[in-house]
Amino acid sequence: MTIFKPNKDQCFIAPFGPTMGYFKMPNEMVEYLNNSIDKKLDDFSDYLVGKVSQELHFDKELRHYVSSKLLGFIVDYHEFTKNRNSMGELSLDKSKTPSLDITAAWFVRQFENEYNPMHVHANCTLSCVGYLKLPEGIDEEWKEDYKDHYPANGHINFIYGTDGLYTNSNFLVKPQVGDFYIFPSYLYHGVYPFYTKGERRSFSMNMIFNMS
Repeated sequence: MTIFKPNKDQCFIAPFGPTMGYFKMPNEMVEYLNNSIDKKLDDFSDYLVGKVSQELHFDKELRHYVSSKLLGFIVDYHEFTKNRNSMGELSLDKSKTPSLDITAAWFVRQFENEYNPMHVHANCTLSCVGYLKLPEGIDEEWKEDYKDHYPANGHINFIYGTDGLYTNSNFLVKPQVGDFYIFPSYLYHGVYPFYTKGERRSFSMNMIFNMS
């Protein structure tokens, strides 16, 4: 256990709550994944909570490709988290070899009026979402929605803890093609419906990271 020892007369710390990470996927990765949607992939939707049209399971080739593209960022995420959680006392042992076990991965094909209820991911330590496609014209819907005091259409909402005077329990994200977010598997998240015709395409993965 790391015990906090202040070494300044004034400082700001964030000892509570999960760490999230953001990564901008290169265009060639987005293109590769979008082209892979045409492969004969198994529909995994009967085993997932999403109220969406299709959730297509990644095959071995897709998992290997994604792991090779994201492993460096996930190492950086663990480095930051270990340093943060130890108040700067600890860092990741870079002499060890990192590995990423993707226990499950799938495309999420969401169309108008569909949604994903609040949920967590089981049998893993990390989860993620990466955005690959948005319906043409959804910017117009968002323009109108943002006039409201609480815009949410087609957004993903992360929830942790309870709101209070110095605490915010909600983190709302507007999807953009190429955006990738990683987070602990126990972090509650859900996706609100949208009403523009077309596909909101993303992918999610259940992962276990190791250094050996």
